[in-house]
Amino acid sequence: MALALAATACEPAPPAPAPVVAADSMGMASPLPPDTVDVQGVTEARAVIAPVGDGEVEGAVTFTRVAGGVRVHASLEGLSASDFHALQVLRGRDCDADPTVHLGAEAGAPHGGPYSPPGLRHAGDLGNVRGDDGDGRYDRIDPELSLDGTASLVGRAVVLRAGRDDAASPDGAAGDVIGCGIAERVR
Repeated sequence: MALALAATACEPAPPAPAPVVAADSMGMASPLPPDTVDVQGVTEARAVIAPVGDGEVEGAVTFTRVAGGVRVHASLEGLSASDFHALQVLRGRDCDADPTVHLGAEAGAPHGGPYSPPGLRHAGDLGNVRGDDGDGRYDRIDPELSLDGTASLVGRAVVLRAGRDDAASPDGAAGDVIGCGIAERVR
C-alpha cells in the first residue's frame, strides 16, 4: 500500500484549465470577469425571493428552457398594491451585488426593457411586475436570457426593486432592492 501511495504522489499534476475567454467588440479574445462560470446542461433554475431592507416581498422566480428562449415565471407576495416593481437579473452572484449592473451589461448594450430590440437591452432587464392587491405575477418567454454558457443566469442574483423600471436610464432608475434570491439549478 505504501508503494501505491508513493507512486501516485509522483504522478504529475493535471494541467490547469485554460481561462475562459470571449471576443470583444473588435473580435479580439479578452478574458471574462473573474466571477464568470461556464454552466452547461441546465433546463430549469429557481430563485427564492426573500425580503431585503424595508421590503416585504417573498416568492419565487422560475426560469425554464423552452423553444424561443427562457420562460420566466414569477409568483410574488408582499408588493405595494397597484405599484410596478422592476424585476432584474444582476451580474453579481449575491444579494449584496451592485443593483445597477445587470446580467449582460458587460456586452456594452444599453439598459432597456423586455420588449427592446435585440442588442438594445441587457439580458437581465426583465421589465416590471405589478402588485395587484400585494401579489405579483410575471410570465413571459425571454429570448435574451440563457441557462447555459458563460452568460448563464444560474448563480446570479434576481432582484425586485421598489419602483418601476423606466427601461431607459442606465439601470432603470427603479430605486432600492426590496427582494432578492439567487438563481439555483433545479434540473
